Amino acid sequence: MKMSRAVYVARTALLVLVIVLLVFMALFGYTVKIGWLGIDVDQPGFLEEDAVSLGLDLAGGTSVVFEVLPKDGQEVTADGLEDTINILKRRVNNPEASVYKISDTEIQLDIPGYDDPQYVVDTFGRSGELTFRDSEGNIRITSSAIEEAYVSINRENNDTVVSLVFTDSGKKLFYDVTKDIAASSSKTLSIYVGDELISSPTVNQAIDGSNGAIIESPSFTENPEEASNLASYINAGVMEYELKCDEEYGSKSVVSATLGEEALSTSVTAAVIGLALIMLFMIIIYRVPGVFAAVSLSAYTAIVILCIILFGVTLTLLGIAGIILSIGMAVDANVVIFERVKEEIRNGKGVKAACDAGFKKALSAVIDSNVTTAIAALVLIFVGDGMVKGFGQTLLIGVVISVLTAFFLTKELLKLSVGMGIVKPTLYCPKKKGDAE
Repeated sequence: MKMSRAVYVARTALLVLVIVLLVFMALFGYTVKIGWLGIDVDQPGFLEEDAVSLGLDLAGGTSVVFEVLPKDGQEVTADGLEDTINILKRRVNNPEASVYKISDTEIQLDIPGYDDPQYVVDTFGRSGELTFRDSEGNIRITSSAIEEAYVSINRENNDTVVSLVFTDSGKKLFYDVTKDIAASSSKTLSIYVGDELISSPTVNQAIDGSNGAIIESPSFTENPEEASNLASYINAGVMEYELKCDEEYGSKSVVSATLGEEALSTSVTAAVIGLALIMLFMIIIYRVPGVFAAVSLSAYTAIVILCIILFGVTLTLLGIAGIILSIGMAVDANVVIFERVKEEIRNGKGVKAACDAGFKKALSAVIDSNVTTAIAALVLIFVGDGMVKGFGQTLLIGVVISVLTAFFLTKELLKLSVGMGIVKPTLYCPKKKGDAE
């Protein structure tokens, strides 16, 4: 059934309205509450503070270089250093942080949001494992008996605590040890991380290890992040080597966010100006298709921003570069399509037939170029770290969305334009000098 021109106009207006809504949601956020479905979403927009996770180069933070020292006269091996890096990553448990090797015996930790280097060193770089000791200092239980640690709330006093889940053998061991402690004169079972005393609870009776155990400390309630860091520390496992960062070994410094804020502002401004100029160029060169390409690019940019916020991608200067590069690729996809459409019109086809043929002929070229870029982005994501990984993430998101918007949104807009009666060939293919009237 053939639709009337008014229907095409209405569909075009509705589609443009949806794109405007997407842009608004990306910039200013949105709230969705549907009680009977249990949906309660309150998502901030790009212009709101803390909507996007920023990397060290934009948010500021702390950079620490640890010297890796072997224990008991061992040598630092490549595999051992890699294990140490992985354990340190699990300790930090922060997707915005990066941990990487800078020499055969040095590891660098860059973590945004922290302005106290010594706290970072003391929290993530301390050596030793979690142990339970009796009043004479004898180690009775080690972290090998612990399967998992997590932060929870003590229902009796609403204090923040670290809950421990024991392994099967650890459950029996914990019961036996608490039974011995309860029968002793001190009734104290101290909890240490390395040589640092964390807590000294009193044990009055044997405790069934099947129910786990909790570590309480006044500082956990005052600073829940400390409890979270301890849980991550326990879950990370025991390091084979010792990490040092003091006047003799390693270095630490605070990275100012001032430069990052200026860089972010400058980069966003440059991206907006560049996007506006690209849209203007497309409209001048391609007429009606250029207008729809500008609309499609607006939707593309909004969807990219929404994905970055929704997936919690850490934004760095390299990440912004990835977004700008993907915008260029989105434009390139439209250029390839429109050039094919122009060729078909010059070969004598009508606008509708030219649009259909142009999209078909451009499909393989656009997909091939974007697939190779997507593969490179995936390599950066899985092999890279820190800012390099952020670049790969934003580039991959941009590539996928650019293909979708080019072959679905731009194509739909061109179909709607034909349906509205905009079928004059010169509006899609400006005449060259020497062309017949």
